[in-house]
Amino acid sequence: MTVNPLEYSSISKGTINLSGTSSSSSDKKSEDKKTSEKKASKEEDSYVDTDFSQNIEESIESLGETRDSIMSLISSLMNSAKSSVSSAGQNISSAAPSITGVAGDMADKLNQKFKGALAGKGEIIVGAAQKYGLDPALLAAIMALETGWGTSSAVNNRNNPGGLMDPSSNWMSLQSFSSIEAGIDAMAKNLKTGYIDQGLTSISQIGNKYCPVGAANDPNGTNGGWIPSVTSIYNQLKA
Repeated sequence: MTVNPLEYSSISKGTINLSGTSSSSSDKKSEDKKTSEKKASKEEDSYVDTDFSQNIEESIESLGETRDSIMSLISSLMNSAKSSVSSAGQNISSAAPSITGVAGDMADKLNQKFKGALAGKGEIIVGAAQKYGLDPALLAAIMALETGWGTSSAVNNRNNPGGLMDPSSNWMSLQSFSSIEAGIDAMAKNLKTGYIDQGLTSISQIGNKYCPVGAANDPNGTNGGWIPSVTSIYNQLKA
């Protein structure tokens, strides 16, 4: 067999692969392919980084909008609360309106007579009587006797203008109230629900229950003068 020298040279110097191309050409193509893949990978990473950054910015912007909405809601709730407190303050101040007419004359008379913790409380006393449908002169007469016209220890130290006893002490100790207004209201309510509503409408009937003669909490026997004393004060106030 005759071998062409040129072909022999090719065979001896290069290595023939299955595709018919030399290994050096194949290596170059492989390197080009890797370079292209790296470039594509970098472009993809760059796209991912940009997209991720954009998503973060959008999320931050969204959080900012959410924060603004929350702050706006809090501000609205605080303004509403302030408005409610202001309205409540107006209602409280209107709880003791100016009393005129006959009731106003009675309030003025009480302001002139009461001292101590009850000084200047004529409108409050008359207002409490009106609230519970009582005769202001009756409520004031009992209050005047029980407190010595506002000078007793019970009214000045316990805000108790009616000599009301504490049921938890088996009626042996005086009750205490948070304010003189609370004490006046409690006395008026007690007179209404515990006496008038029970059919005890005269001073005599009220006295027999309110301040009974021989009561265990009256060791000095002063209850006997309750009915005539309240009657006298009542008549003075009505004159």
